[in-house]
Amino acid sequence: MIANRKVLIFSVFCIGTFSVLAKEASWETLFDGKSLAGWEVRGGVAQYRVEDGCIVGKTVEGSPNTFLCTMKEYGDFILEFDVRCDPKLNSGVQIRSHIYYHDTVFPIWRDGQRIDNKHKAGDVYGYQVEIASAETGTSGGVWDEARKGMWLDATSQDPVASKAFNNGEWNHYRIECIGPRIRTFINDIPCADFVDTSDVSGFIGLQVHSVSRGLTAEVRWKNLRIKDLGRHVWKPLFDGQTLDGWHTLPGGSWQVKNGILIGSSLATETKHGLLVSDEVFGDFVASVRFKAVKGNSGLYFRVEESGDAVGVHGFQAEIDGANDVGGLYETAGRAWVIQPKPEEVATWFKPGDWNTMTVYARGQDIVVHVNGYKTAELKNDPGRLEGRLALQLHGNQDMEVQFRDVSILVRGKVSEPFNGKDLDNWIAKPGSGKENLWVVGIPEMNKDNPKQLIAKNGVGAMINLTKEHGQSQDFYSRQTFGSGRFEVEVMVPQGSNSGVYLMGEYEVQVLDSFGRERMGSGDMGAIYGAAPPPFNANTPPGTWQKYVIDWQTPVFNDKPEKIKNARFIRVQLNGQMLHESLVMPNQTPGGVDGREKPVGPLMFQGNHGSVAYRNIIVTEW
Repeated sequence: MIANRKVLIFSVFCIGTFSVLAKEASWETLFDGKSLAGWEVRGGVAQYRVEDGCIVGKTVEGSPNTFLCTMKEYGDFILEFDVRCDPKLNSGVQIRSHIYYHDTVFPIWRDGQRIDNKHKAGDVYGYQVEIASAETGTSGGVWDEARKGMWLDATSQDPVASKAFNNGEWNHYRIECIGPRIRTFINDIPCADFVDTSDVSGFIGLQVHSVSRGLTAEVRWKNLRIKDLGRHVWKPLFDGQTLDGWHTLPGGSWQVKNGILIGSSLATETKHGLLVSDEVFGDFVASVRFKAVKGNSGLYFRVEESGDAVGVHGFQAEIDGANDVGGLYETAGRAWVIQPKPEEVATWFKPGDWNTMTVYARGQDIVVHVNGYKTAELKNDPGRLEGRLALQLHGNQDMEVQFRDVSILVRGKVSEPFNGKDLDNWIAKPGSGKENLWVVGIPEMNKDNPKQLIAKNGVGAMINLTKEHGQSQDFYSRQTFGSGRFEVEVMVPQGSNSGVYLMGEYEVQVLDSFGRERMGSGDMGAIYGAAPPPFNANTPPGTWQKYVIDWQTPVFNDKPEKIKNARFIRVQLNGQMLHESLVMPNQTPGGVDGREKPVGPLMFQGNHGSVAYRNIIVTEW
C-alpha cells in the first residue's frame, strides 16, 4: 500500500470552477456584422453573404454540405447566436470540428453490417448542433457529421426539447462545451446534454445543407458571440520509458518496450497481476490505447487495494481479446453491471488491433467509450466515488495485453505566442541568416514563381519572405514552454524548406514533399535526422497543413543532470499519425543554442526557404 495518499479531483468537472470561469470571461464577437473576416468556406460551394447585420447562407443546387468556418479553433466555450431558417432547409452549427485533409474511408455499422463511408478531402466532420423545422423535433440535438453518422444526443423523443424551435422566427441558441460534456439550449429550453470524448477542440462552422434539385432556401445567423474558457488536454500518466507513477501487485509481469507497456502472465498464475496508479482519483476522464493479444484484462478505476488474490475491489471497464469489451464489471461487488452483447461489441471493437477506451466518472455518473462509441453509461450509481486506476492481468489465463497511451484529461495552460497581428513576441536568431524577413499578412503562393510566397495586406499569419538560402533568419518565441500539446498550421511553397523546433532544439521537419513516394528523415513529417515519416501525409504546396504534436520534456535533477529523455508522444500531420512515443536521447541540429533544458521557446527555421505559419496554440499540462 502507498502511505502518501493524494486525491486528485480535476477542475474539468468542477461546476464551481466552470461558473467562475464563465463569469470572469468576456464575450467576444465572432461576426462584426459587416464582413466575413475570420471565416472561410469549406466542404461545398453554397453562398454566404452579409446582409442587414446577418450572415446569410444560400443553397446552391448540386453542392454538397457547405460550412462557413472560423479560422480559429476553440476548446471549452459558451457560444450564443440567433438563427432563422427556411423550414424547407436543414442546417446546423458545427462545434469542435475538423476537416479531412485527404480522401478518407470511415467505417460505420448499421444493423450488424459494416459500411465504409467515403469522405473527400476538404469535407468537414465533427459535432453538429441541429437546426431544422419544428415538425422534425430534432433541433438542438447533436449529430456526428461525416464521421459516425448518428445522433449522439437526440431531442425528437423529448416532449419539451422537441418543441423548443419555432418556424419562421428568430431562435436563440446557447451551446456549452466544457471538457467532454456538451449541452445545448434553444430559447432557454435545455435540449442535448451528453458526454463524448472524441474531440475536445476544433473550429465552429455554419452549415448550409445540400438540397434536392430545384430547391432554393436560406438560413440567417446574427448576434454570434463566444466566451473562450480555455482548453482541456490529455496528460500522460505513463511516460513511455519507465513505470514511474505506478506500482505492481503480485501476478504476472510488466515491462516497457519501444514506448509500449506490455503485461503478460501464464495460466499457472492464480493471482491477478495489476499495475496500480500511485495517485488516487475522484472525478476524472481517463484514456487508454490497448491491444488485447490474448486473455482477459481491464481498466480498473476508483478501486481500493484488497490484499487478496484479485488485488483490488471496484469497477473495471472490460478489455478482452474478443468478448464484452467496453462493459462494466464490479469486482467483489455486483459482478456484471453492464455486459454488452456480442453483436454490439462487433460494432466498436477491433480484434488484434489498437483500440481506444475512455472512462468518464463524475460523481455518480459513469460513461465508457470504445473507439468513439458509447458502450456503457450509469447515472446515480451507488459505487465508490474515489480510488486508484489499475491495469489488469487476469489470473489463471495465458495473458498478454499492451498499452501505449494512458492519459488523464486536465485543464491546460493555453498560450498563443503569435497574436496574428504583430511579431513583438518573437526574436530573430542572430547569425542564422543575413536579415530578418518575417512579416505579418495573408500568404499566397507567387503565381510567377511558385517557389516563393507573397504577403497580401491583412493579418493572421507570420510569413518568411526569404528568396534564397541563408537570406532570412530563424525566428523563436520570447515565451518558453514545457510539456504539452503544440498545434500549428504551416504553408510551404513549391520546393521550400523550414522546420518547427520544440523547445528551440527538437526539429519536426517542414518541406514540400508532396507526391514523394519514398520518405526520408529530411522530408515533411520527419523528426529531422532521427525518424522518417512512415508515409506521405502532405497536401499540395501553397495549402495550409496542420501539425498536432504532443510533447514530453526531458527531466533534470537538482544538479542539474538529465535523468529522463524527452519524448515525442505523438506527431500528427493533416490528421495522420506519423510518430508515437519516440524517445529523443539528444536534441536535433540547428537549434537555438544546442542545449537540452527543462523549458524552451518555439522556433521556426527561417534561413532555408519561404514559409508561413498561423493558428499557433500551445496547451501545457
